[in-house]
Amino acid sequence: MDGPVHVTSWGYGCPNPDCPEAKQIYRSFEAEALHLRKRQFGRDVIVQVGYRRFWYHQTVGEIHDWLTEDLGLTLSQRQILNLIGDFLALLRAAQPAKVRAQLKGVKRLLIGLDGMQPEKVNACLYIVRELQLGLTLLAENLDESSDPTISTGLLEPLKELAKEMGLSWHGIVSDAQDSIRTAVAKELPGVPHQACQSHCLRKAGELTFNADGNMKKRLKATYRQRLRRVEQRIERLPEPDPYRPVLADYADAMQATLLEGGVAPFELGGLRVFDDLTGLAGSLARCQKKGIMCSSGVCSRLLIADCPLPAKWLNCAASDNG
Repeated sequence: MDGPVHVTSWGYGCPNPDCPEAKQIYRSFEAEALHLRKRQFGRDVIVQVGYRRFWYHQTVGEIHDWLTEDLGLTLSQRQILNLIGDFLALLRAAQPAKVRAQLKGVKRLLIGLDGMQPEKVNACLYIVRELQLGLTLLAENLDESSDPTISTGLLEPLKELAKEMGLSWHGIVSDAQDSIRTAVAKELPGVPHQACQSHCLRKAGELTFNADGNMKKRLKATYRQRLRRVEQRIERLPEPDPYRPVLADYADAMQATLLEGGVAPFELGGLRVFDDLTGLAGSLARCQKKGIMCSSGVCSRLLIADCPLPAKWLNCAASDNG
């Protein structure tokens, strides 16, 4: 989660061709433990990708923007699907005992079923959760999204689990995909099936969220170019200068602000970045007004002139002690 790490791992083996283990290659355990086998990403990144996809319902594009813009990683959108598949494999390996233990706390199942369908030639990724407990019951890669496949791969195992645990059905929540609706109607007749409110709200707020995302990209593009020049000028200030660490803190705060993200439909990252930059501008203005910044105005030239903010951003209350 701290960004890319470049690791060189040297493998070795016995050079004697007559040795029984001549073909065995030994690798560094420490290096192999940094990532999943034959993968280039750590478990912390994989878990966060899965969490954002299945708990926050972020799209592949939103997850890709977070990884590339905020974490500075280099990967394609197609690789996001591989990371989600890795997450589901990790999830599945840890689930069976946990599922049965926690299901003892409910009498009726309220199921959330969510899937992501990439290009038709690729597998479809589905996750099934018990919504009252927030518990993942199934995580499956299906070859297609037809209703017979969903019935066989998802609903039949669910029915077996419910029968084994002696549980009745309370309802199903999904994104209202046609094949899911058909499969549920066939396999679970009479069980209420509701469209996911998150999907409905996301669709309703799509225009607003897209506009906010465009504003966030413009803000980041504008300030990142100028912020580097500001940081270079701060570095050239004399070490004993008492204002150097103050300016460096402001620059760090500005850099951290530009990493803010958003989650549809209500957490608008662009507005958050705008508000945080407004707060930083107000803090600088108050420092100058109170005379606790350098009287020569060098701070203003460094952090305001080089990273210009609209005049209205500087209209903040002088009584604030921040």
